Amino acid sequence: MGNPDHPVGGLAVPRPAGVEIRPLGREDFADAIALARELYTLDVDADLEPLRPAYDALVNDPDATPFLAVADGVPAGLIVQRLRRRLNHATFEGWISDLVVREPFRGRGIGRALLASTIAEWRLRGGHQMMLEVSYDRTVARALYEAAGFENQGKYFEIGPVRTRGIEPAAGVEIRPIAEDDADFDATTRLLAELGRPAPAEEKLPALRRTYDQHVRRADTASMLAALDGAPVGFISMEMRQPFFTTRPQAWIPDLIVTEAARGRNIGAALLDAAFSEAVGRGCYAAALESGQHRAVAHQLYLTAGMSDVGSFYTLAR
Repeated sequence: MGNPDHPVGGLAVPRPAGVEIRPLGREDFADAIALARELYTLDVDADLEPLRPAYDALVNDPDATPFLAVADGVPAGLIVQRLRRRLNHATFEGWISDLVVREPFRGRGIGRALLASTIAEWRLRGGHQMMLEVSYDRTVARALYEAAGFENQGKYFEIGPVRTRGIEPAAGVEIRPIAEDDADFDATTRLLAELGRPAPAEEKLPALRRTYDQHVRRADTASMLAALDGAPVGFISMEMRQPFFTTRPQAWIPDLIVTEAARGRNIGAALLDAAFSEAVGRGCYAAALESGQHRAVAHQLYLTAGMSDVGSFYTLAR
């Protein structure tokens, strides 16, 4: 996050009068948890210590840029950004998972400064876009994001607790984990391009392959291909993302695609149910995904699977 003596990135952003904004540190554990509990209306009396490993992982993560705002000597706000790799992209995506300003300190520009700090960090790292999710009722937050240049791209769905429906693949359809080999890389890349992710240019293929291989090897992923009579026709990606204020992860589904020629066989529903089953097995408290504004068929699929339309997702392009 730069050198305080020669500030760059988030440390170079102007602060409101009387406000310090600095990287979140290990010593801020209790304050950060208190801010998160206020944001999400969590049990304020729950034991803190089980949360320490997830918090330490956050503050020690080189791909996370959390900032704490201190106003008049009191912790007043918090923002958490994680820089993550997306399949079919050669650069980072910034994801703002949490932004809160305590009520007595609102109206002083703290939220705006926290947001500007994370945007500066994202730009410093050369990311291709930023993303965040926000519920429909948070009108002030939505206005803040829009004023910063974020655009509403569609719906945010969630299910918790996660429930499966026991959907079996149709005859001739096999659903299996992706493998670290050329065939699955090619199939996944092609399907993601059909979904609208960038079609890989030849010079970027080595970087995309490294991202793909790392994704397959990670213990916190569970992505799957669907094959019809041996030919890949569908793909679902899933990652377990760990909030710093809970002991259980959330399953995040960034991508779900069935190639047009194979639609009408319930493959999308089977892929989604297989992902839910994996999320249950890993103890996830919820599963979530984003879906573009005009994907009405996909929206119906998610609602039928028991998910709720809880908000919007916003992006900021480079």
